[in-house]
Amino acid sequence: MRMLRFKSEGRLQRSEVRVLPFAFCTLTFALVLVAGCGTESPPRWPWWAAEDSAAVAEELGRWRDVFNANHALEGKPASGWTNMLTYQDSTSETGDTLYKFAHLLSVSVAPTDSGHADEYQFGVTVDTVAMKDTFCEVAYRDSMGSCVAHFEYDSLWVVGFRPDTTIDTMVTPPETTIVQKVSYTEVRGFGTSQQAAKDFSWSAMRKLFLQRDTLPDTFYYELTKATGFAVYIPEAEEAPSISRVILSKPARVDTFFYSPRKDGRGIYNLWPMDELYTLEPGEEIGVAVTTTTPTDTTMDKNLFFVGIEGTKTEITANARRGEGAISFENAGYHHIYVEVLPLSNVLYPDASYAGAIWAIPVRVESQ
Repeated sequence: MRMLRFKSEGRLQRSEVRVLPFAFCTLTFALVLVAGCGTESPPRWPWWAAEDSAAVAEELGRWRDVFNANHALEGKPASGWTNMLTYQDSTSETGDTLYKFAHLLSVSVAPTDSGHADEYQFGVTVDTVAMKDTFCEVAYRDSMGSCVAHFEYDSLWVVGFRPDTTIDTMVTPPETTIVQKVSYTEVRGFGTSQQAAKDFSWSAMRKLFLQRDTLPDTFYYELTKATGFAVYIPEAEEAPSISRVILSKPARVDTFFYSPRKDGRGIYNLWPMDELYTLEPGEEIGVAVTTTTPTDTTMDKNLFFVGIEGTKTEITANARRGEGAISFENAGYHHIYVEVLPLSNVLYPDASYAGAIWAIPVRVESQ
């Protein structure tokens, strides 16, 4: 088996992962000033103890698998793609030979260099004058320094170009125009499946909110709220732009957006864990994904996928929309992973890797 490896030129620079030791966590506190003559401000909340940090770390340990961003990369579509040449494939600005997958068997992605960091921020609730309640907000960061996208195929389009020179003698001085024209086209078939690879990097960040037990002298923290996360590769300006994800079931439709919203339907809203989008094992949920890119759908289109419980399914409906249905088999906390890949990224082995992923946390609860 022959391996081709293509490096994405527009890859993200890996950001530094910062693990903050317990002694240097940032403290946030609130002072509640009571208006009026002769009143005194309540005492400041004391600095947290090492037991607080240890208790937070212990609670997070129970959720590591649920929040592991690597799950967004799991699974690969079972079906392949047979691709023809298009008008765009007959033009070239550089004259370089064009390669395009003629029959693409599968696409899969795996991290090879992943890292994680938790950043703690302790404080007091802003609505408690007596300042008896403490919380810890965690910036939960995952980074994938060297992801590899694997493309399995058994045939490849090859298009060669030659320069065609035209001299316009009707103007002074004469103008020379060079246009690259197709010189040959062929399909190269292989007796066994071949693989090509593209390297890229990405990072994901979500927020978690933990509440401390209010009993005296206890250091038990409980995870009470969480956000989803989004990933744009290599960065937002070059990745597909997801505008919304719609989850639907009989008598209920919920639309999710990117930024936090007053109605709580942004993937970066902090949702109480007992108020996450809830469904039953085996219950079918409709998933619809809409993008605003590409602006010119004759030049490029999107492929849409949805991933759950380690499986990934293609749900492409048209160039800017994906539609499908899912169901979870196992009760517990999970995510719906929506992935969008430009067709140019999938069909051309030397194109820079690009994509977008949204992760929506859900609760699967047996009645």
